[in-house]
Amino acid sequence: MDSSTKPGDPEGGGEPSLPRAMAVELERVAEAYRRLPHSKFGLRLEPYGDRAQAGHWLATQLTMVAQGIERWDSPHPPHWRQLPVLGVFALGDQIAVVGNDLLAAYRALKDPRETLIWTPGAGRVPADKALAAVLESTTALRRAL
Repeated sequence: MDSSTKPGDPEGGGEPSLPRAMAVELERVAEAYRRLPHSKFGLRLEPYGDRAQAGHWLATQLTMVAQGIERWDSPHPPHWRQLPVLGVFALGDQIAVVGNDLLAAYRALKDPRETLIWTPGAGRVPADKALAAVLESTTALRRAL
């Protein structure tokens, strides 16, 4: 059993665990951005502005939650690093990479339900609640694309 399977479900065939659901959703969004024609990146997508800004917003959220998880044991919030803007054709890969970083950090936690992580503006929240919120945002963005 690994961190993505539930006890009693060694194959992971039941209801998806939170990190598995996040991994699936991240792959869907990353692939949607990889396949998005150049002409579609500039189309409006509220509240982000356009599809390109929405993708960068999501990648930034993934990065910040990963940073908060990585520094969970610090008495002070992390120095929030800025995610570079690489251009629209890199968004799918950028989302995939920072999403994998987030999932690796999350899976390294001993107890995500009890581990309080740093978040920008909100102080500390349980890691599983932060990941669930990012999953909800990721799903909403995918549906809007």
